[in-house]
Amino acid sequence: MKPWTKVRKQLSHTPIVEGYVRGAVPLYVERYLYQAMELTVSGMELSALVTQFGGSRVREGELEQLRSMNLPTQSQLIPAGVPTHWHYAGTIDYAIFYFIDSTCSATQCLDALAESHNAPMPFTDPLVGAAAQQIVNELQKGRLADQGYMERLAGIMLEQSFRVLTTPNNTFINPRHAQFFRLQTVLNHIHEHLSADLSAPSLARLAGVSLTHFRRIFEDAMGTPPHRYILNVRLEQARKLLGMSSIPIAHIAQECGFSSQSHLTACFRQAHAATPAGYRAAFTRAANREENLN
Repeated sequence: MKPWTKVRKQLSHTPIVEGYVRGAVPLYVERYLYQAMELTVSGMELSALVTQFGGSRVREGELEQLRSMNLPTQSQLIPAGVPTHWHYAGTIDYAIFYFIDSTCSATQCLDALAESHNAPMPFTDPLVGAAAQQIVNELQKGRLADQGYMERLAGIMLEQSFRVLTTPNNTFINPRHAQFFRLQTVLNHIHEHLSADLSAPSLARLAGVSLTHFRRIFEDAMGTPPHRYILNVRLEQARKLLGMSSIPIAHIAQECGFSSQSHLTACFRQAHAATPAGYRAAFTRAANREENLN
């Protein structure tokens, strides 16, 4: 049984995206999206990097002795053989990057670091989060995925992870991310109510602060203004629905909070250089080719 198959059974969920990154930095990648739960994962056979893309706060460890509190854009280096216990308060979106080649220099360094620590090592770094997001986005293209591009991203992601985890005074959560705790209700509301009124004034009222203060702490925590963050979340959900469902594009636009199908098309084309219909067609062709090859 492959190591990720064992973990998948313990999670009782199927990843929405999975596949290999081959080449000099080989990884097996799974992306999960699901709702609140509590679960224990026995020690994995391989070390892995777990990166959270969005959703709710995640706690790891037994309730009487929590080891970490995960936030969107946070990662954890999980050593092989170390059990973990997870508490999810709402929707969670994350990826697992399994180190499948112990002879690779990048994974050797992280394996040794993880083994010496013998516990999950949480950290936050925008470059690691961005590289992880790009890898899973590329994997979602199926046969159209660019392996060379993913290999380069994987090398950057792992090297930067090692640098962050071994640089004094830069190991764990950056102080600016303390704002995540204040914004948790707002972040949960955004992800769970994409079709609702998500204007900055309405979110500021939800947070219980002034509009000016809300905009300041949001951008400080998320690295982007509220309207840009919301647009990215809506586009990501639209991309998932286009690839994983047959829901009409007009309904996807409505469900994801766009004012019309043409509004979705304009935003999608600007972000992905393709229309929603074109993206869906390419995704379907790639999936059909992969099915025929298997």
